[in-house]
Amino acid sequence: MKYFIKSAEFTVRSDKLRGDLYMPESDSKPPVLVMGHGFGGLRKFVLPSFAERFVDAGMAVLLFDYRGFGDSEGSPRSLVDAKRHLEDFGAAIDYAKTLPEIDASRIALWGTSFAGGHVLTIASRRKDIAAAVAQVPHVDGLASSLLFPFSKIPQAMYLAITDSIASTLGRSAVTIPIVSETGIACLISHDSYEGYKSLIPEDCSLKDYVDVPARIMLTVGTYRPVAEANNIKAPVLIVAAEKDTLIPLWAVRRTAKKIKDCRLELLPVGHFELYKGEYFEKNILMQIDFLKEKLGII
Repeated sequence: MKYFIKSAEFTVRSDKLRGDLYMPESDSKPPVLVMGHGFGGLRKFVLPSFAERFVDAGMAVLLFDYRGFGDSEGSPRSLVDAKRHLEDFGAAIDYAKTLPEIDASRIALWGTSFAGGHVLTIASRRKDIAAAVAQVPHVDGLASSLLFPFSKIPQAMYLAITDSIASTLGRSAVTIPIVSETGIACLISHDSYEGYKSLIPEDCSLKDYVDVPARIMLTVGTYRPVAEANNIKAPVLIVAAEKDTLIPLWAVRRTAKKIKDCRLELLPVGHFELYKGEYFEKNILMQIDFLKEKLGII
């Protein structure tokens, strides 16, 4: 299906957030899929390949960057914060509902990794969501923290507390790498460095995007979308990775069981292997089939 891309812009607490609106060339108003990236991700990090497939299937897609990321405004820059991301995601939904060219009664959510947790949390709190797709979702920060190397915890907490104090005093952020070949990082499993690097476009340098304010390490363990999962009324597709080194599969299974209408699909891959290649194709086809059914796309 032919489509075109329009610039999108909306405001959260006086900061302008920017994104891309993918629109199919159609005489009818399509449903819209609101998409957000995972931990420290920008919308240009591999997600356009997903958006193109969704719009080809007859959906409009709103793909945006959180405050402090990409070309969205907001400071501090690169701050990973679940509460802030949830507010941004909610504003993106509200913005999408104002668009005259889409069907505001058919709004679906899509999130991967950290944002997979966001769409589950939002779906548990809002009643205007028609469907949600959570890909390798962060479901329970406490469960995921059990996979963090014990020996690295003191250094991570030192950086996090130092950054929190710096923030209180109005000083520059103390940062921690999202991933690193050696040393401390937010995502520290054996496949995280190469996996995260594979998401970065070839014309970009990983070093330009890898550092985030360290205070996230104080709160990520308490972010637990599973705690609200039984409030979700919308149909949900969860795509999980059987070899995930960041999100325990048992925690994903437990979350899926709490959702009234949940389809759980497992693929025999690691956390970062659903974005490209053979398993991208299997992944995207499952997601398209689910969304077409739940959004009434013929």
